[in-house]
This record gives sequence, C-alpha cells and structure tokens, in this order.
Amino acid sequence: MFPSFVDVILRHAAHDPLKPAIGTESGVLSYGQLAQAVAAAISASDKAGIGKGDVVGLIVADPVWQIALICALYRVGAVSISINAREAGVDLGMTAILHDRDRPGNFTGPCHAVDADWFTLQSRDFDSLPNVPRAGNELCRVALSSGTTGLPKPIAMSTEILWHRLTTYMLRGRFSLSEKILCGPQLRSHFGFAIAFSALFSGKMVCFSDSAEVSLPIISYFGVDLAVISVHQLTELANVQSRQFGGLSSLREIQAGGATISGPLYSRVRSAIACPILNTYASTEAGTAALGSIDMLGELREKGCVGILAPWARVTACDENGIERPADSSGTLKINTIGMAPTYLPGMTHVEEPDHFFPGDVGFISGKRFLFIEGRDSELINVGGNKVAPGTIEKLVMECKGVKEAAAFAIKTTAELPQICVFVVTDGPFDPGEVIRHCTERSRVITPTVVRVVDELPRNETGKIIYDRLRKLVTGERA
Repeated sequence: MFPSFVDVILRHAAHDPLKPAIGTESGVLSYGQLAQAVAAAISASDKAGIGKGDVVGLIVADPVWQIALICALYRVGAVSISINAREAGVDLGMTAILHDRDRPGNFTGPCHAVDADWFTLQSRDFDSLPNVPRAGNELCRVALSSGTTGLPKPIAMSTEILWHRLTTYMLRGRFSLSEKILCGPQLRSHFGFAIAFSALFSGKMVCFSDSAEVSLPIISYFGVDLAVISVHQLTELANVQSRQFGGLSSLREIQAGGATISGPLYSRVRSAIACPILNTYASTEAGTAALGSIDMLGELREKGCVGILAPWARVTACDENGIERPADSSGTLKINTIGMAPTYLPGMTHVEEPDHFFPGDVGFISGKRFLFIEGRDSELINVGGNKVAPGTIEKLVMECKGVKEAAAFAIKTTAELPQICVFVVTDGPFDPGEVIRHCTERSRVITPTVVRVVDELPRNETGKIIYDRLRKLVTGERA
C-alpha cells in the first residue's frame, strides 16, 4: 500500500497536538483539534453509508470542514470532489453530495447536510474507525480545472500523484522554510488544495481569508511569513495595502500564479509591498513547471518570462505536428513533470499517469531554461497572418491613464479581419480614445476597435480571465 498524506497530517497531530494547524477569522484550530474533527467526520461519513468506491461531491464553504471531510473521505476509501452548487448537475459520476447550505436542486442522488455535529468527536475510539488502505495508482481525488473556458474539466488524482505534488510543492521558494502560510485560492481549486495540504502535510499552519481586506489583518495577527495567492489576489492585496499601509511586515515571500505579472502591475505591487515575490507557472494537470523571482527576471519578464524550469519539469515547444523545436523557438508547449494527472472519466477507479500534457500555451524555452509564455493557443488573435497574444495588447492598454485591469480578445465578423475588443476596469479618469491612439502608435495590427468599461472582469477560481464570457457579452450569446 502507498503512504497516505492524511496519515502524515494525523501523525503531526499525535506528535504535537497543540501546534496551530488552521487559522481563520474565527480563530485557531490546533492539529489535535483537526484530528478530532477528522475522526468525527470519518464516523459520520461511515454512518451515512459512504465507503470505498463512492465519489462524493463537497459543497462546503468552511475551510476547516472542507479539510476534515477530504481527510475523512480518503480514510473511508471514497473519492472527493470539491464543487460549487452549479456543478452538482455536471456528470462527474458522483454517488453522493455533502453540503453545508441548501440542498443542490440539480442533483438527484443522496445529499447529506453537514453541520457542527459532523465534526464533534463522540465516544468512539479513533483507532477503531475505518482506514481503507489504498494502492499508489488508486483514484482518491478529482480536481476541477476550468482554465479560461469557465467550464469544469475534471482531473484524476491518485494517491501517488498527490504524494508527488505535495512533496514537490515544498521545494517552491521559501515554502519549506516558512511556518505560517496564507492560502489565497479557494479549496475548491487544486491550487488551493495543494497549498493547504502541502502546509498541513509538512506540519505548518495554513491561514484562510475571504478577501484582500481580510487577508491584511489575518497576515498581521497570525504573523504569516508566506502568502501563496493568485496574481489577481496579489493585485487586490497591493490595492488594499496602498490604502491602509501596514500589516505585512511578517511576510518573507509572496508566491503568485495563475497569470503573468505585467509591468504596470509590478510597479503597483512594488509601491505597496516590499517582500520578494515569486512568479509561478503551474497547472492542475502537471503541477508546478516553472518559477522565478520577478525582481531577478527583470526585463525578461516584460518579454513573457514566467520563471526558470523546475528541476522536476521538462518543457518543450512543438510545431503543429507535435515535433519538438530547438531552444528559443516558439511553439505549442508540451510539459512532462513528476505527478502528471490525466482527465477523469466517470467510472474510473485507477489512474494511469500520462507521458505529457499540452496546457494550450504558446511560448518557448531559452537555452538557460527560462520559460517564456506568449499566450494561449486558443486566444491568439490572427490579424492578416500576424498572430498576437492578448497579453501584448493588454500591456499597452495598462499603460494608459485610469486603467486598473484589461482584457483583450477577438471576435469573428463578416469582415476579412477579426474585431479586437478590449474590456477595462478603471480606477480613475479614463478616455477610451486614448487607448485606441496609444495602441495605434505602437502598431495598427493590434489596435482595438471596441473599448468597453466594466465593473469587473470574469475570472475562474485561480484568477484567470474567462475570455469566452467576455466574448459572449459582445456577441449576445448566453454567458
């Protein structure tokens, strides 16, 4: 049987039960208390008839309850999937759903409402509770990766894949040296799962907050020394910090992923936050593939560099036939790392790791193992044979006065060339005409024809912009 990451967490509880495990607005939960909550959840899951082979959806907002249930379901031999209420109707092969709010109306199977009693340990002995052994290739977790489409894409995780993911996560920057870690993404995403369970797996304290406004007092009160967040959350944290300066003195590093860090964003962040910032390039299917300090990357970052390839990762650029191209040659990226995860299909019980993964990004790798991202293959704007990444246009738009955020995309029209649209979020006086003039001065190829101001840009769980939703707003399709 393969080692259990849940057993490692419970071992920390047995060794040092008073050590802080989870920090929220409500207070601190120790490892001993977490172990008791897990034991209670195991007992409750068992009584609910949940056991080996069941695929259970979790619609649970409270991070403590979510973590305890993930551990409990692992122990009883079930497979967990963290979802939202809308996704309850998606065909994921779920046999039951555990929820802490209203019963999802679009799921016809058994639903169990969880409350505080699910996490209150009764007199039952912990050692007598179910503990189903698992093989290394056995399915134990399904993660949802939506990318930029906004549609859930299920990814299959085995015991061995999760073990590799959690151990390599500790090699990212100062992760292993940190003791108190802020988890920015929701636990529903694999990004959030990896942060939280890597921290607990290594005996650290993991902290949660619902917004940037709450993150500041959480960091200050608990003395958080590492924040792992999305690039969008980094933007929000910098905005809050600039309005109420203070509270981040304990931070020794911020790790930000989910998007590239533009020049304007870098300037905004650096004006409010002084600690080192690590940019990371990762995916649900392949884990972390590259990382690098945004300060050390310097001018390379403006050219699309997202970091240096991780020691456990191999990334190559391929042509349209899948043939690998030499260093410094642009192409569709192909990734091979430790702990590759395939697409999940209902009925799957064991996981076969794929040889490689195509994330849908276009870029290249330099001879010094620097990874450059030029854009999403599906989002490249083809103007008269010139392929332009949305990020190229977005960087120009961000240089204009009053622009806080920008998203560029193309829509097909009856004309020969596509129509380039830009949606912006403003933070001051803004002139759409200035955007068009500024882009025209650089290149007529990338001049937008539509500039629209919106209150916010639609994003997925990791902070990536959902371009399809913006495109449908222009074309009139249902979002």
